[in-house]
Amino acid sequence: MKAKRILPLLLAAAMGMSVFAGCGNAIDADKAGATLEGEEISLGFMNFMARYQQAVYDGQLGTMFGNTMWTQDLMGEGTDMQTSVKKQVTENIETLYLLEDHMADYKVEITDEELAKMDEAAEKFMSDNTKAAIRQIGATKEYVKEMLRLNTIQVKMRAEMDKEVDTEVSDDEAAQKTISYVQVNNHATTDEDGETVEYTEEEKANLKTEVEAFAASAADDFSAAAETAGYTVTPYSYGADEENLAEEVREAADKLKEGEISEVITTDDSYYVVRMDSTFDEEATEEKKESIVQERKNDHYTEVCDGYKKDIKFEVNEDEWAKVKFDEFFTIKQTETEDEHDHDAEGAGEADPDAGEADDNAESDAGEADDNAESDAGEADDNAGGDAGEADDNAGGDAGEADEAADTKDAEGSDSAE
Repeated sequence: MKAKRILPLLLAAAMGMSVFAGCGNAIDADKAGATLEGEEISLGFMNFMARYQQAVYDGQLGTMFGNTMWTQDLMGEGTDMQTSVKKQVTENIETLYLLEDHMADYKVEITDEELAKMDEAAEKFMSDNTKAAIRQIGATKEYVKEMLRLNTIQVKMRAEMDKEVDTEVSDDEAAQKTISYVQVNNHATTDEDGETVEYTEEEKANLKTEVEAFAASAADDFSAAAETAGYTVTPYSYGADEENLAEEVREAADKLKEGEISEVITTDDSYYVVRMDSTFDEEATEEKKESIVQERKNDHYTEVCDGYKKDIKFEVNEDEWAKVKFDEFFTIKQTETEDEHDHDAEGAGEADPDAGEADDNAESDAGEADDNAESDAGEADDNAGGDAGEADDNAGGDAGEADEAADTKDAEGSDSAE
């Protein structure tokens, strides 16, 4: 996952709104947006969390999908993205408050010093930005501080839960082989007009002859032979749990010794030629071990949080929550300084690109997430709505991190801010 600074992104996005006249969504911030065990959670705070989330996604995906992305089903859930993300937000909020309720289980505390630094960061957030931007994003000092506080609790709780996970992974469980392969489409090609044209049987036969000639010439230097033939070589590591390689390719690869090259392998849509680079790739195996451990941590965190949700009554005020809409698009203008790439704003109001960050002396654990504090909540690619509230890069769970302490791990995916 990519390191990022969430608050500057949020603020720049707020500044980049093309329309300020509407002053944000027409909501009553004092109304209850949801209740957890009878305790009200303000609609204003929920709106702020949602608008923040929108800003993150607009920054990540806006250039690819444009301002219509919120009406599209980008998460594959059978509904528009606004609905999916708002669902994430409510699940996130539920999880964060349940984690607060269970702080004693892991002897987690928030110190007065940390609270003071959160207060400073929230004050800076508010003072460094125009009133129009603050109004548009739905922020108040109290909302910003609450976000910082809840995410700090989440990070500390997650760190303690991670300690309960078995981090031992055997070579057998993680073992990875590495191959290099050339893939040649044998189904269709694209003509000069950009149209897809299927190969005739004769053309397929001629194409296979060409690939066979490449395979015969590749023994001494696979990459050079591929370059001469105009093919692309792709390296790939896989293990016992491999699901992406075509079955025919994997079966052929598993029969090879190191340095050996396969004959032409035919699948439904391609010809392949494979070279076995390593029957036990130590580096890839170590990376797989790390992946297995992280998956265990994610699963354990999900299991614990799901346990907290059992027999708990969490209700969303659907009528009021429906008034929170992502009907205005956040845009971000990238500006380069001598030291780094900062986010500046396009549009009516401009903010200090470092707005909302505490200075070096005000760094705290507020919102800080280490590599093990990733979440399932904002992983748009794998689990868009899953365990919302985990501190994932794509979900914006670490919002409000201060200065260098704000840097977190990559989602890839979904749901990365920079």
